[in-house]
Amino acid sequence: METRDTADTARPDAFRVGDHPALDFLNTLAAPRGTPIEWLASGQDLLDWLVGAQLLSSAEATRLASTWPATDIDAAAREAARFREWLRDLVARLAGAGPSSLRPADVHRVNELLSRESGYAALVSGEGSPDWRVARRHRWERPDQLLVLVAAPVADLLAASDWGLVRQCENPQCTIWFYDRTKAHRRRWCSQAACGNRAKVAAFRARQRGDD
Repeated sequence: METRDTADTARPDAFRVGDHPALDFLNTLAAPRGTPIEWLASGQDLLDWLVGAQLLSSAEATRLASTWPATDIDAAAREAARFREWLRDLVARLAGAGPSSLRPADVHRVNELLSRESGYAALVSGEGSPDWRVARRHRWERPDQLLVLVAAPVADLLAASDWGLVRQCENPQCTIWFYDRTKAHRRRWCSQAACGNRAKVAAFRARQRGDD
């Protein structure tokens, strides 16, 4: 199946419908209309996605893009895409069999990425606020450390999730995963405006054909 992976005007903004940053990361390759769209096709794509996910500041992304060779950031994006596809298989397994199916090798894979962290804690004030808080600061030395920013929410997903609420959109052509945070826990679609409405239209047309 052909993948549309160029950052042209035909590519929509990355989807943020997973209701968990790890699932939004998983959805950086998605096929909402049947044709896969790649949002991690380059190092700049990776930086842009991290900024959009509020995992990296815009100023920091700009600084890193001007500091590191583009080829090295591209390599980090390729590694992120490989990690994402590994995560896709893991999420499908855990959503089907539950957390007991998490293997030591899975934990090692995530912990290896987390171990690349070379940051520190800092006392900072909020913007326009007199309040102080402890924040994590990253000491960036090489592009592959960017994967720490996606491994951290993945670790949170693995440690603190009700896997009965981690679901894939019911549209057979859609690959998007989400965490069902609705009150009744009956969410079925990545988006009611997209796959939900298409399902309603398809059901209506099927009923019409049945009446003919």
